[in-house]
Amino acid sequence: MKKLALLIVIFLLVISGLLFGWIKLNHKGPEITKRTRFLMDTYCTIQVPGKAEEVDKIIDAAFSRMEEVDQKFNILNPKSPLYHFNNNNTPITDPEIINVIKISQKVNQESEGAFDITVEPLVRLWGFYTDGSMHLPDKEDIRKILNQIGLNHLKITDDKIEKDSAEIHIDLGGIAKGYGIGEAVKSLKNNGLKSALIEAGGQVYAFGTINGQPWKIGIRNPRANGVIAGLAVNKESGISTSGDYERFFEENGVRYHHILDPKTGYPARGLMSMSVITEDPTLADAWSTALFVMGPEKAMQLVRKNPEIKIIIVMDDGKIISCP
Repeated sequence: MKKLALLIVIFLLVISGLLFGWIKLNHKGPEITKRTRFLMDTYCTIQVPGKAEEVDKIIDAAFSRMEEVDQKFNILNPKSPLYHFNNNNTPITDPEIINVIKISQKVNQESEGAFDITVEPLVRLWGFYTDGSMHLPDKEDIRKILNQIGLNHLKITDDKIEKDSAEIHIDLGGIAKGYGIGEAVKSLKNNGLKSALIEAGGQVYAFGTINGQPWKIGIRNPRANGVIAGLAVNKESGISTSGDYERFFEENGVRYHHILDPKTGYPARGLMSMSVITEDPTLADAWSTALFVMGPEKAMQLVRKNPEIKIIIVMDDGKIISCP
């Protein structure tokens, strides 16, 4: 894997008024065509240098590929193999889903269980799938659900995914957006584009340049408007941010967010956000969740052993750490 060429500048003051979503773009030169659609439970935006009449069909093709991924990986879609696996105990035989599950398995192993696609029953128990139903579950209910969590409940082979109990459900939401972005990038490149920026929720991917200059983006301040880090992306890179501000509720002054520790059943503590920068958007997505759960010390230990990954951490006290 090529070494990432990234310029990371940490801003101590919040930069306001310069954001589209959480992307900050600074460029002069060619016209930019920007299109947005609601996909994968978030707003997805593709920005491409060029006039609309020249690039719209190419952008539409990339969105169509993302929509295919969205439909296939959506656990609420009755036509999805994941829906039938969860609700009808039907083994998964779709090669694309099996491939992503294998990637998830590898991240699970390397993160010592911090990233776990079988966490779906736990997320559902907390009510994070449905607006208005988020709540602090009973301790005994959490303890019982933990018996359903773990990739040891899955039988993963080259051509089939099976489970040892009907209660085992999986959710690839912690990796699917990154995978979808990666597929959109392939579509854009296959149709001849040399430069683009794609954003879907907390995931971003940029390749190419704008008038000879790198795309410039910003990482969202987790507690205010603006950004806390600016990055000039040379060549190409995927950037994924997981934060405690995406889905959360507060009870008795305590914030409970959706990034749950599969080992404890409770929200991971110690961080406001974890941003992962690497060339593979699928891995960026998965590792931003895994490293958030692992916590800053273990995260930095792992990153120091994996030079293809860079991270920016916002601690729960607001301190910003980058590694390496």
